[in-house]
Amino acid sequence: MPIKPTQLGVKFLFEQNHTFVVPKYQRGYAWDEDAINDFIEDLSRCLKVRQEGSEKSHFFGGVVTVRNPLANSNRSNYEVIDGQQRLASFVMFVAAVVRGMRNIVGDLTKKGSLSAEEKKAKKFLEDTIDTLRATYLVYRDEIDLEYVEIPKLKLSDSDNEFFQNVTAEKNSVAKRASHARIQAAWHRLTEFVENELLKSGSPWEKAKRLQLLVNSVLATDCSVIFMCSETRSEAYQIFQVLNDRGVHLTDGDLLRASTLELLDSKSLSTIQNKLSERWDSVLAYAPGDIDSYLRWYYSSHEGKRPKSSNLADQFLEFRFKSKDKSSANKVEAQAVLEEVERIDKEFATLQTLCDGEWPFEDHSQVKSWDRERLRMLVTHLKHTNAMPLLLSLIKLEPQKFAEAVSTLERFVFRFKTIGNAHIAPMTDLYLRHAKKIRGNPNHAINDLRKDLKELIDRAVPDSVFETNLSEVRYSKRSGNGHIRYLLITLEDYAQWYAGGASGVPRCKDKTRVFDFSNTTLEHVYPRSAKDDEKEASLEKVKDTLGNLTIFGPSDNDAAANKTFAEKRSVLQSSNLKLNRDIGANSDWTSDKVQQRAQSLVSMALKVFVP
Repeated sequence: MPIKPTQLGVKFLFEQNHTFVVPKYQRGYAWDEDAINDFIEDLSRCLKVRQEGSEKSHFFGGVVTVRNPLANSNRSNYEVIDGQQRLASFVMFVAAVVRGMRNIVGDLTKKGSLSAEEKKAKKFLEDTIDTLRATYLVYRDEIDLEYVEIPKLKLSDSDNEFFQNVTAEKNSVAKRASHARIQAAWHRLTEFVENELLKSGSPWEKAKRLQLLVNSVLATDCSVIFMCSETRSEAYQIFQVLNDRGVHLTDGDLLRASTLELLDSKSLSTIQNKLSERWDSVLAYAPGDIDSYLRWYYSSHEGKRPKSSNLADQFLEFRFKSKDKSSANKVEAQAVLEEVERIDKEFATLQTLCDGEWPFEDHSQVKSWDRERLRMLVTHLKHTNAMPLLLSLIKLEPQKFAEAVSTLERFVFRFKTIGNAHIAPMTDLYLRHAKKIRGNPNHAINDLRKDLKELIDRAVPDSVFETNLSEVRYSKRSGNGHIRYLLITLEDYAQWYAGGASGVPRCKDKTRVFDFSNTTLEHVYPRSAKDDEKEASLEKVKDTLGNLTIFGPSDNDAAANKTFAEKRSVLQSSNLKLNRDIGANSDWTSDKVQQRAQSLVSMALKVFVP
């Protein structure tokens, strides 16, 4: 049966003959402070418009459910596939309103003698408390000749007891991140009710305000799209593309639901609980990071890119080996748990890599200069395409990992930054080697270097690289980071180049590590020369590579915008070979600029080889 979306007022959604339950395999409560503040702002805006004599509708998103009839009961039970965040927040808000109403009633009861208005307000509030409880909070069901109160909304097993205690104002200790979010949301909602909604006015005025909130804002102005299916498969098709307010639903959420459902039997409850906790750790990352990490993880293990759609299905088939299965045996369940544990561990590694931080605990085996190569690759060259390969390369020894990162750093600058070659062959090469390394941790870096070299020769041969480098220009409108990177790297390899440039490029002096952010580009012939100091021939080449060099903060302050004659002493005393070479010139002409450019290009042709 196809899903038929229906727009309903929040009151109508809750007052029907049904209850809602969040499956235990769903994630916990996820709305943070910003999401709750937005929620309150939307409610507050609707109420304000009503108080001004008008009305304003607000759409609060979708609720996707699967209908499950209950034996021996007149009610239906809707399994919530998507929408628990907004449902739980509405329930907490109504519980906070009920709390506020009870406080007013309690104050009036203590007062004793009441005016006619106060009596009327008290009676309205008492009746409305019962109405709100029966509509939003509890369902009075008849089971085996007994009337019992069933929560209108039951959250997942890990959250439900805490959630029910919070809304019932019972003391509870938060044991999970989702508990802390529930608690924070409850505090913010009760604060809004007490300090904003019910702060001012007489009991009569407060009752009128609450009447407007209950009978107009919640009943009419606040609406959701309600989608109900008879089967989970139909509901999950919607689940994959919907978003919670401020909390994007990732493929990880769907994988969590699918794998926990796979283990949904009493005999597997212990493994399922462990799996649920491990998924909580995996899904604690930012939604955008989760999507990227899953794709990188999959690519690193499978040696191929996942299709842009149905990533979750591909994980279920290739990583969890559970496609089209409705349940798992104990061996299969343990394998699923181990896979998610592996995902959790490698997610932490990916976060470290994305920050450009060295992923090995022991830093003593490599120099600071080697560790900085990773930051250069990831942070300054912004090359995240290599993440699946880097994730596999960590299986190697730190020295081999450092060697591979240095190779990738020089490769990607030539291939992508300067060569602007198509990224697909590079990505395929990365993934092919990522899988080889996982199958054989002794996989030689020389094999990777050989394949990178062959790709360079095809896509960005010396002739193309030389031409593109010769066309590099300083731009006032960009950060010119690629030029800074080029000159820093050439300086790093200057001694090796001067010594004959034999073998694999090597940095001879690893005691010196450049701080990229504090290294600036400097024009040898000043970019803004004074009118009486301008030279026509140099003006034409002032923004070309041959007229550019790098200075540290102190050098830059000392030489900023000065003539070559004034800068020469700074250049001669520089600790950078590239600058000392410039300072060795007695003058600076357009011919010298062109000669230096060719010298830098010649050096780059040797350095930027895998």
